[in-house]
Amino acid sequence: MDVLSRAVMCFCLMGWMTLGWSNAAQYTSINMKSNIDKLKVHYISKDQLFNGKPVFPKDTFEDSERRVWMSVVLDVYRSIFSQMLNQTVDQEVRERLDQVKGKVQETQKHYFLKRIPELRTHLQNLWAIETSNTTVQGKALSEFITIYEKASKLALKIHLKKDNRRKRRQAQRLKSHIM
Repeated sequence: MDVLSRAVMCFCLMGWMTLGWSNAAQYTSINMKSNIDKLKVHYISKDQLFNGKPVFPKDTFEDSERRVWMSVVLDVYRSIFSQMLNQTVDQEVRERLDQVKGKVQETQKHYFLKRIPELRTHLQNLWAIETSNTTVQGKALSEFITIYEKASKLALKIHLKKDNRRKRRQAQRLKSHIM
């Protein structure tokens, strides 16, 4: 990866982490912000052009999906920071990267899916299924009813949760209008 690409990627990364998604400033420590600001100075040159496209597009997922998505995003950040660590010899930069990477790992470990490597493997295996293979097609057909029943049950559960939330909101609005 050339220096300009690395710098653009780092700029996007640092921009996301410092500007963040909504309310990120509430959760980012002063120490973390300081580390990021100093890393930006080290990795991003003043004359560098930015194409306006974020590395990680804004998600439009529901909470259950967002947990999986965010865990994968944090995993990508760990990989980016590892690459940056491998490519620098500056001890101060290494220490800052270590601290930031450690915070990412801690956040991922404590608040997001702990089984992400297993989930990633399962997803990669699913995406690698040879859908044109007649043996695969036959096996998939024989397993279809079981899988479809599970999917339908999950869809109903999700629908009921949404419906219950809607009913609670309506009851809350009704209650606030009465008082």
